[in-house]
Amino acid sequence: MAEKKSEKDLKGYKFTNDGTNVILTSFSDPEASEIVIPSYVDGAPLKRIGFSAFKGNGKLTSVVIPDSVQAIENSAFRDCKNLTNVAAGRQLRSLGQYAFAGCVQLKSFTLPSSLQTLGEKTFDRCTEFTELNVLDMNLDGREAKRFVIASHNENRRWGYIQSSLTYFDEYNMRKYDEGYAVIHGFDDLYNIAEYRLFDDGQLDPYMRRVYENNIRMSIPHLIAEDQIDRLTSAGNLGLIEEKRIDRYIEAASRIQGRCLAYLLDYKEHHFKRREMNFEL
Repeated sequence: MAEKKSEKDLKGYKFTNDGTNVILTSFSDPEASEIVIPSYVDGAPLKRIGFSAFKGNGKLTSVVIPDSVQAIENSAFRDCKNLTNVAAGRQLRSLGQYAFAGCVQLKSFTLPSSLQTLGEKTFDRCTEFTELNVLDMNLDGREAKRFVIASHNENRRWGYIQSSLTYFDEYNMRKYDEGYAVIHGFDDLYNIAEYRLFDDGQLDPYMRRVYENNIRMSIPHLIAEDQIDRLTSAGNLGLIEEKRIDRYIEAASRIQGRCLAYLLDYKEHHFKRREMNFEL
């Protein structure tokens, strides 16, 4: 059972304190899995999470990093293999090399748009990392924008994170969308297209067509793999076309999976022809 550790609980932490700034140097509480790191220690603000402070901690699943922290140093959370989500504070400026490398279950990360330094290997081997929430520091962090980091390729993932941060400099998604052309792999392409179409406030007409066409072209694959959740998303986006619905139903009937019932229901509710009444 997960044990939650509050900000006031200092058990297991080690710090260095020069009287003005505090660095968290290590953590050894063997029971804590969900932790809120303290922002002040003996009245002084915690400014840095030090080198390898949490490295190899297999118990951690969730970490909240306070606003006071400005830097997370190299390898700070490296190989925390059960860590799934991290929320960094509004003052974070630097993420060091390999800071979260090997966190193979990491799925969600929150950081401020004002981040200045991001090591290329910060998220090395974080193959499940898909959700990046960026606090909009133009609005003092009161709002966040969600981005999908879909690619499993290390260099492309780093590029997408950089593009996500760039969005807040100019308030347009062009650089984010431009990266789509270099993404390879069905899952990555679909994840990005689905996300952008559901959150399309600044999506230009050309990229809208690109994403919509990608989803449409993916539908036969979704049916063949009986991926009902993604097929439902395509339906919710209005991208299942009437001219192809019978072909899709025929393909689904050969699979006899969950997609068949969905497509039959979709046809009934979206494409049912009105019967003409010839009675006088």
